[in-house]
Amino acid sequence: MSPRETEIILWLSHGKTTGQICEILGLRPATVEGYKRDAMDRLGAANVTSLVAAALRKGIIQ
Repeated sequence: MSPRETEIILWLSHGKTTGQICEILGLRPATVEGYKRDAMDRLGAANVTSLVAAALRKGIIQ
């Protein structure tokens, strides 16, 4: 998991939307979506909720 993917997951776990994450990190929506999609693929997650749950289980975020 890249540091940026981890950061995106952390913000998602705090209930932030893609648009809000873009503002916080100064990224474009397509970039945030790409990181999110890559993280979901790595963790086998079907949606954001399962992505955050998998990251918590694996100790990627706390």
